[in-house]
Amino acid sequence: DANLGRYILTVDDDDSQNNNNDDTDDKFKGQKRLPLKGKPIDPDFGPRGRSPIEREKQLDIPTALRFCLSGALCSSGAHLLLTPIDVVKTKVQTNPTKYSGGVFAAFGMVAEEDGLKAFVTGWEPTFLGFFLWGGTSYTLTEFFRRLLTSSLSSSGGGVSPSLEVPIILGSAAIAAVFGSCIISPFESVRIRSVAKPDFADSIFGVLTRMVSEEGVISLFSIVPVFMSKEIPFAMAKFTVFDLSTDFMYETFPAAREDLQLSLLVSVAGGILGGISAAIVSNPADATISEMKKAKTDMGPVEAAKVILDRAGIPGLFKGLGLRIFFYSLLVSLQFLVYDSVRFALGIGADDLKLYLDVLGSALRESSGGG
Repeated sequence: DANLGRYILTVDDDDSQNNNNDDTDDKFKGQKRLPLKGKPIDPDFGPRGRSPIEREKQLDIPTALRFCLSGALCSSGAHLLLTPIDVVKTKVQTNPTKYSGGVFAAFGMVAEEDGLKAFVTGWEPTFLGFFLWGGTSYTLTEFFRRLLTSSLSSSGGGVSPSLEVPIILGSAAIAAVFGSCIISPFESVRIRSVAKPDFADSIFGVLTRMVSEEGVISLFSIVPVFMSKEIPFAMAKFTVFDLSTDFMYETFPAAREDLQLSLLVSVAGGILGGISAAIVSNPADATISEMKKAKTDMGPVEAAKVILDRAGIPGLFKGLGLRIFFYSLLVSLQFLVYDSVRFALGIGADDLKLYLDVLGSALRESSGGG
């Protein structure tokens, strides 16, 4: 339709005996739009409407590198900004008896006993570790999402809607396995530097002493338990983010066309994703802190038993309130920066789609064009 500036899919009265939709303009009397069912991917053509005319671009090396940079900047930047909260969270988990007066009391005690500089303890391994972690995790999540989508797509169209969530879960879990191996040594050094401020004079000193006294393997001893934290964390974060932002875009379609509204949706989805991720990963996070607060041969099972013996099940959720606050801010900042950098680098959602004008010739013929 030239006036509407879009294609209108209609059927004749003779072919629409079961179609009782009378919400049409007088211009289209005798013709009625087909009913829409399922996810409104396209307002006129239904869930499969874009399948013939829209394809996702291949993830080539330049695009993958831009995803890597986006993930690296969003993760390292957000963690660096929230280092003071992370420091207090670690102290609460490693010494719950001392810091039992609540969040604000813990902040006050740290400031009084160790000074304001204590709030940036361990920023070096935090920044470097999450720079590498973010670049790897976000890129691999995107890669495996595309790979699984391509593998599970039907021959005549896209992937079944029922497989969308499993694909997100699977890709996030696979990426989290690689990310856990990367971040574990950095987190081992960070936790030791926060829990034992007098362990060494610098982060490099902490690393050197840990390696000389406990061996290189000690830096990776938390990998299994870190996976038990990071896999559900990543699965919850990406799944809740994707589902919640999809819902918000369906509820407020105009947000897709406005950059500021789109980034606001990213922030809201990140808050929900962060809250969910914090809850499901808290027991593993408490176990990691117990293992790495001091030199020990304690494994994850023994560490969990120590926590349970000391405080029972609630001990595994020690610091949950602070973690919810921390990760709701962290994940919302991550996705805000991630989407902002993606848009700036030209790898936003619409930048990665190829639109095929398969109906253009039909429209030109109907309007008398060549």
